[in-house]
Amino acid sequence: MTFKAQEIRALLKLTFPILATQLAQIGMGTVDTLMSGYVSTRDLAAVAIGTSLWLPTWLFLAGVLVALSPLASGLNAARRNNELPNLLAAALWVGIVLGSLSGLLLWAGSSALPMLVDDPVTARIAADYTLAIAFGMPGAGIFLAYRFYAEALNEPGQVTRIMLTGLLMNIPANAVFVYGLFGMPELGGVGCGIGSSLIFAGMAIAMARNTRKRRLPHDYPLWSHVLRPLKAQVKEMLQIGVPIGVAIFFEVSLFTVIALFLTELGPTIVAGHQVALNLSSLTFMIPLSLGMALTVRVGHWLGSGQYVLARRTAWIGIGLNLGIALLNASLMVLFSASIARLYSPDPAVVSTAAGLLLFAAVFQLSDAIQVAAAGALRGYKDTVAVMLITFVAYWLIGLGLGYWLAFGEQTTMGAKGFWSGLVIGLSAAAVALGYRLYRVSHRPDTRPASA
Repeated sequence: MTFKAQEIRALLKLTFPILATQLAQIGMGTVDTLMSGYVSTRDLAAVAIGTSLWLPTWLFLAGVLVALSPLASGLNAARRNNELPNLLAAALWVGIVLGSLSGLLLWAGSSALPMLVDDPVTARIAADYTLAIAFGMPGAGIFLAYRFYAEALNEPGQVTRIMLTGLLMNIPANAVFVYGLFGMPELGGVGCGIGSSLIFAGMAIAMARNTRKRRLPHDYPLWSHVLRPLKAQVKEMLQIGVPIGVAIFFEVSLFTVIALFLTELGPTIVAGHQVALNLSSLTFMIPLSLGMALTVRVGHWLGSGQYVLARRTAWIGIGLNLGIALLNASLMVLFSASIARLYSPDPAVVSTAAGLLLFAAVFQLSDAIQVAAAGALRGYKDTVAVMLITFVAYWLIGLGLGYWLAFGEQTTMGAKGFWSGLVIGLSAAAVALGYRLYRVSHRPDTRPASA
C-alpha cells in the first residue's frame, strides 16, 4: 500500500468518529430547540436566544482545548509517553478555569437579556435557560479536555460512544424538567438548560472513568497534578489554543452578524438564508472533522521527526477535503430546489433558499481548502497566523464586501450580496492559508514561523 493510500485510510479512520462526535454535539442543541418548541413559541424563541450566547462560548472553549491534539500526538509519536499524563493534567486545569470563566460570562449575559429582549416573558425564559447552561460550563471544559486527549491518542471511538450516549440521555433528562415528570416542577424551556448541564457533567464523569481505565498509569495521581499543573505546559497550551478559539469565534459570530443584518429584508429572505446556512453548517462538519484529524496526523509525523511526511500528509488532507467538497457542491447544484423544499413548503422561501444554495455550493470548495489548511497548520502549532488570516478574510473582506454588495447604492444584492462576500472572503482565506502552509511545511524544523 502506498503512503498516500495509508494516510487517506488513517485520516478517514480518525475522521468518522470525530464527525459522529461533532454531529452529536450539534444534536444536543437541536434537542433543546425541538423540545422547547413543543412547550410554546416563547420558549422556543428563548432557547434560540440562549443558544446564540452559549454555543459560541462552547466553541471558543473547544478551540482552546483542541491545542491538546498536536501536543499530545507529538509526544505520543516521539515516545515521550511519560509526559502525557502531566499534559492531560494541564489541559484539565485549563478546561476547569476557562469553563468557570465561561460560566461567569454567560451569567453576565443572562443578566443583560431582560434589557435586550423586548418581550419580558421571553427575556426571562432566555435568561434562566442561559443561567442553567452556565452551571454546566466547567463540566464541559473537563469533558473537552478528556475528549481531545483521547482523539490525539487515536482513540476517538471512545469519545463518540460517550457523546452519542449523552445525546440519547439528553432527551429524558430534558423531559424531566421541561414537562415536570416524577414530581419535578414544569419549567418549560428553562428545563432544557438544566437537563443539558447535567448531561455535560455526566459526560465529563464518563470520560474521566474511561481515561483512567484506558489512557493513564494505574497509580498516577491525576488530580494532584491538576491542582499543581506544569506552568510550561499550561502556557504552551494557551499560546497555541487561544488563537484557535478566537479564530473559531470569528467564524461563528460572522454568521450571527449577517443574520442580524438580513432581518431588515423581511422574514422570507431570513428564512431562505437560514435554510442555506443550516445545510452548509451540516455539510461543513465533514471537512471540519477531517481538518481536526489532519491536526493529529501532522502532529504525529512532526513528533516522529518526519517533516517530509508531515508535509505530504497536509497536502493529501487538503486534496481529500476538496474531493469531498466537490461531491457536496455537485449535490447542492443538482438538487437545490428539492433540498429547499425539505425545509419549507413556502414557494417564496424555497425560491430564495435554492438561489442561495448555488452560492453555498461554491462556498464548499474554498471552505474545505481553508479548514484543511488551518487544521494542518495547527499540527505545526502555527495558530496565531491562522487567527490573523481568518479575521482579515472573514470580517474585513467577507463581511465588509458582503455588506457593500447587499446594501450598496450601486448593487443592492440583498442576501446574495452577503453570500458573494462570504465566497470571496473564504477564497481569500483558502489562498492565504494554503500559502502559509507551503511556507511553514518547508521549514526544516517544527518552530512556527513569525506571523
